[in-house]
Amino acid sequence: MDAPAATPFPGEISLDFANTWADRGRASTDELRSMDAFLAFARRAGLVDEAEGAGLDRLAREDPAAAGAALARARRAREAIYGLCSRRAAGVPPRPGDLRAFNGALAGALGHLRLEAQGHGFRWAWDRNALDAPLWPILRAAADLLASEEAGRIRECAGDGCTWLFLDRSRAGSRRWCSMSSCGNRAKARRHYRAREFSRPR
Repeated sequence: MDAPAATPFPGEISLDFANTWADRGRASTDELRSMDAFLAFARRAGLVDEAEGAGLDRLAREDPAAAGAALARARRAREAIYGLCSRRAAGVPPRPGDLRAFNGALAGALGHLRLEAQGHGFRWAWDRNALDAPLWPILRAAADLLASEEAGRIRECAGDGCTWLFLDRSRAGSRRWCSMSSCGNRAKARRHYRAREFSRPR
């Protein structure tokens, strides 16, 4: 599994977020080990700029209990997003608990979305001075993705033990791997090895 590439479709940020817990059910790796790690993800994903990130760092240091609670909410939202997207990829209905958890988090997030003036027009904007602020646009992006035609392109990697999600943009809609350079090449190597073993004289 390579590091997530830039996300040309906004909904992909929600898949990148779900992928911060890699290889569920095996030797899993959780990238959201701390609030610092969550804010680092938010910076990489462009959810906060440096000034906003510094302000959230300061809030987290000033109130560790609030930071821990915000991190727990982010992890719960991540698992709800993963559950919904994984089952969409498999073509099966969502688990009611995942949908309930996601909708609860989404309702809380949308309460922080507002319309603000921009020149002679307007734009959507999020409240910024809160430890949950990086999570809110992720939830909105996940909802938009799941309610769009693009949801039919959600896939879960077929690599052994890999649970990464991605959008299949191949023309035939037949992409199987999160990354050909990692999971895809390992699968090809295993097939080659098995074919060679099968053809070897006994």
